[in-house]
Amino acid sequence: MEGGGESQFLQFELEHELKCPLCGDFLNDATATACSHSFCRKCIRANLDQQEGDTKVCPVCKTHVEVESLASNEKLNKIASIFRAKRSLQNRSTAAAKNELGYEMFYYFLQYTKAKQVQLLREVKSNILSLDQDLSTVRRRLEASTGIGLRDPTTTGAPDPRQLEVINQRVREDLRHYPHLTSILPRLDNFYVYNKNVSVLAGSKRKGWDASNSVNENIQVKRREQYVDGVAETLLNISKHHRLKFEVEIPYGDMMQKSAIISSIGFNSNHECFATAGVSKRIKIYDFKNVMEDRFRIPCPILELTWRSKLSDLDWNKQEKSLLATSDYDGMISVWDVDSGENILEYDEHEKRAWSVNFSKTDASLLASGSDDGTVKVYSTKQNRSVLTVETMANVCSVQYHPTNFHYMAIGCSDHQAYVYDLRNPNEPVVTLSGHKRAISYAAYSKDNEIITASTDNTLRLWNVNNGETKRVLSGHENQKHFVGLALKDDWVAVGSETNELFVYNKALDSPIHRYSFDESSEMHNSNHFISATCWKPRSDIILCASSDGNLRVLRLE
Repeated sequence: MEGGGESQFLQFELEHELKCPLCGDFLNDATATACSHSFCRKCIRANLDQQEGDTKVCPVCKTHVEVESLASNEKLNKIASIFRAKRSLQNRSTAAAKNELGYEMFYYFLQYTKAKQVQLLREVKSNILSLDQDLSTVRRRLEASTGIGLRDPTTTGAPDPRQLEVINQRVREDLRHYPHLTSILPRLDNFYVYNKNVSVLAGSKRKGWDASNSVNENIQVKRREQYVDGVAETLLNISKHHRLKFEVEIPYGDMMQKSAIISSIGFNSNHECFATAGVSKRIKIYDFKNVMEDRFRIPCPILELTWRSKLSDLDWNKQEKSLLATSDYDGMISVWDVDSGENILEYDEHEKRAWSVNFSKTDASLLASGSDDGTVKVYSTKQNRSVLTVETMANVCSVQYHPTNFHYMAIGCSDHQAYVYDLRNPNEPVVTLSGHKRAISYAAYSKDNEIITASTDNTLRLWNVNNGETKRVLSGHENQKHFVGLALKDDWVAVGSETNELFVYNKALDSPIHRYSFDESSEMHNSNHFISATCWKPRSDIILCASSDGNLRVLRLE
């Protein structure tokens, strides 16, 4: 038998096996008996019903059949449906065939589109219920705070148009007084979270609703009211600040240095002094009060320390106000006593450049560093060598201890990911934060269970550490190459940009609220400089930021 004939024979045999012995057509809703014969469900049911007596037999082999034992054969049914469709397509190819395919395709489109629109309608209805519920809460809050009743007591409780107009007029006046809020309102659409449980609450009067359901409903209502109060508090916090105001400039004063980039800025534990460090191989300590009082003169450091290598980062001890740690381009980690001006400890263990150094907030003796050699080193100032090494698979750009538990640490790496390690089990991270498209230059805790990362993919990401999911992506600044600084204070985030601007975000919104340009204030438009470091003064609205030309400015969020 030639190849073509054999193929046709196999095709015939296969189609024969896929056809119902009773109706002779391809199986429809294939159903198998215990004796492994397959029929259309409708055919076998009808055949068994027509058989006389209580004993039913298979129409093919006459074996006893229990109706309850009939089982669907999904795989066979799927194969048969393919052959049925193939035959249908072949039949449609003739000119006399009806346009079933066109109708079937159109039918599928209509059904799919209808289902999609019905789902959208449900979501819209649910969203409207959520808005109504939150409007009710906000009206009650406004009535309590303003004394203006927003509902007409003489009617069915519908909103009083006259009183609503009074509130609308007050809102328009607020926007005139705070024009920066006008640009924020459109962005609230991404901030507002609809109440997904509102449809359940709306149906709470249905039959079978008992006391336990009412308790759950009250709990959900209270939680939603807390959410509404939180949104209002966030908007109030945002409304308090309308611009970044320039206060003082500390110009770069060493013309002999070719590069003046300030890599890091930080305040000591009592917030009286701040330090800068960078590629000039110098650590400069300033008294903040003197800087602010001498704003009409060039502020001078109260102490200047010289080092043998370019400096990449600095961090003050959180409890000892005179202790300062630095990392450098040779991988050296140093601890300085600022009071004496001496380098009191050196840890020369990294094989490549160290990018980051950080003191523990809860144990004054612990500090950590991260390096291009792919390791994180943990040190105790009571010992001359590291006490722990964490091996990673990529260059480490940032390390930071957990704010309340020194066992945990956030690490930002060049492999586009950040990690949280439990230092009691350093072999693998407890959480991996994936989502950035390029290297992570900074990873910092904003809360115990929340981390913010900065990446050279032009974004910041806010993470829920408990589940490793992204809560929000913040974008608007430019950062594709350099370390541009990251600083956090409460819900505010300051980050530099390669446009030589400082951007300030609020964690609640995904785009910046405020920005300040070094170039505009200095009439140097389109320069090649970028922001290289930034720092909040704790418990204040003061921000320090440095441009890559070495100039440092004090700004106030007012």
